[in-house]
Amino acid sequence: MDNDSSEVLEGVFAICKPSGISSGQALLTLQNTFSTSTLFAPLLAVTRAQKAAQAAQQNPSNPPSNPTSTTKQEDDERNGRFFRMGHGGTLDPLASGILIIGLGRGTKALPQYIGCRKTYSTVILFGKSTDTYDIDGAVVAKKDCGHVSEEGVRREVERFRGTQMQVPPVYSALKIDGVKACEYVRAGRALPRELEAREVCVEEVEVVRWLEEGVHGYGWKGEEVAEGPAVRVRLTVSSGFYVRSFAHDLGVACGTLATMAELVRTRQAGFIIGDKEVEEGCLKAVDYEDLQKGEEVWGPVVREQLVKWVVENPVPVAQKHVDGRDPETRKRLSEEEKAKTRQRFRGEWQGTSRRERRRQQKAVKANANGQNGAVS
Repeated sequence: MDNDSSEVLEGVFAICKPSGISSGQALLTLQNTFSTSTLFAPLLAVTRAQKAAQAAQQNPSNPPSNPTSTTKQEDDERNGRFFRMGHGGTLDPLASGILIIGLGRGTKALPQYIGCRKTYSTVILFGKSTDTYDIDGAVVAKKDCGHVSEEGVRREVERFRGTQMQVPPVYSALKIDGVKACEYVRAGRALPRELEAREVCVEEVEVVRWLEEGVHGYGWKGEEVAEGPAVRVRLTVSSGFYVRSFAHDLGVACGTLATMAELVRTRQAGFIIGDKEVEEGCLKAVDYEDLQKGEEVWGPVVREQLVKWVVENPVPVAQKHVDGRDPETRKRLSEEEKAKTRQRFRGEWQGTSRRERRRQQKAVKANANGQNGAVS
């Protein structure tokens, strides 16, 4: 592979995550694959040097030569964490498709991808509901769906277009009092309070294909093929939208129950998947299977995306305190802050500064403590 052996590549790229693995597992695979590659050897050397410098600064009395101690760097690498790496919006194990990856400096750019709009293709199965709102969960209810028709589903689907309030599923990573909602459920504990409905937006929604009972091949856990019809829907939605909740709500709207049977994230920001011709300005996600085929296969694709990011996001010149920045830098930072996609926090806009976000969190805790104290 033709590339500068001293080139430090970092930034943002995307992979096509397969169904059956978590987003965290995908990150660990990338960590291990990149750690032994030629392409990322310069970044690994820089990362190790930075960690060593930080460790020496924080604890100068414990030099690395001490044979009885291990450094944080060694602990990280033993656990498969060689680089700074994260993703721009998790995908459940059942889901597949675009998973945006931030590497090195690219991790700081991930919030803008978490807050951007996304396009999904999903299959919804009628007749039953599960505790997770997808077919990996345990069936908790069943309801006749003999009356559900393609015409009726198309009509109800259109009613989801636009801005609306949506209640997230309890099996989600949303936190209540600092603990993920799904962790409460898995531990058999009641939620301290119900998850609140959040404002979301469905920009585009379309029934792609109606799937008659007995021919679609989808089924709930423990069943080969489910009774009841299914439908494939394509959605373009805002940040914070849960397709599993949409599947559940569509079933209720159709006078029955429904569960998400398949989910593919087909587009996020400027990244897409599929065999169709890549649009101008878009990049095709790296096939996850190519990671097993060797660096000569995945290397050129990943390098192309990271080189593009590095060119668009050069390493900033060492900056002093904000009051010491020149007017042009202050103007640029102000424009970047205004362009960021804002997210919701318990019914209001999330604060733009760390101080504002802390104030919001303290207000929530104070309100919760007040409610608990009022209970006799």
